[in-house]
Amino acid sequence: MAKKLLSWLLLLFGEALIIAAFIVFRGETADNIFILNIIVSSVIYASFFVDILVPWVDFNDKSQKQIGSLGLRWFFVFFYALFAIATMICSGIYNLPFATQLIIHGILFFLFLLGLLSAIHSRDKVEQVYEKETENRSRIIEMKDAMRNLKDRMNHIDGLPGAFKRKIDTLEEDLRFISPSNNREAHELETSFVRIINDIGFAVSDFSMNQEKIEGDLKNLERIYQNRKNIYSK
Repeated sequence: MAKKLLSWLLLLFGEALIIAAFIVFRGETADNIFILNIIVSSVIYASFFVDILVPWVDFNDKSQKQIGSLGLRWFFVFFYALFAIATMICSGIYNLPFATQLIIHGILFFLFLLGLLSAIHSRDKVEQVYEKETENRSRIIEMKDAMRNLKDRMNHIDGLPGAFKRKIDTLEEDLRFISPSNNREAHELETSFVRIINDIGFAVSDFSMNQEKIEGDLKNLERIYQNRKNIYSK
């Protein structure tokens, strides 16, 4: 709270200095141009100061979507500041009419807003990609969780064949080599893999009775794994 209050006080103090400087060095500047220059200078000042009041980067956001657009945003901030200041200086030197200055500043401000909009779109795109990647990884995690649950259940069952245990161990190890994918076929294979693992989990409690089915499911799992391993994101 104290930090935010101090930030606001600094913002207001800086704004007061800007206005005071314009008043002291006003000279014979017309009222309309004088007010226009104060407004433009305040916008420039606020565009640099806003990160202190409302930080663009949220370090608690795992997607870090703001970082993906930070460079673009600051490019347009510096672009606007540079040309707006140059316009004010040149207008004073060459005594450009107020209407001309207003149009130039209007165009620069429009480009500035357009740049900020592009930065926002870039930020949203980064977030969408992150959410999609998270969704893709979650399905891989679901496969690993299903395999882990199966092994936990197997630990409470005595007399399971060693060959069966080795195949399950191999499949669990092989899951490390699967990459997340946004491919629809990959999604279907992942869903089938989890379903079959769950089926084996139910059947393994009576292995001798369900041996034939379990062996068939294992072959399907191996086939699904091989097919899935060869699918990558588009």
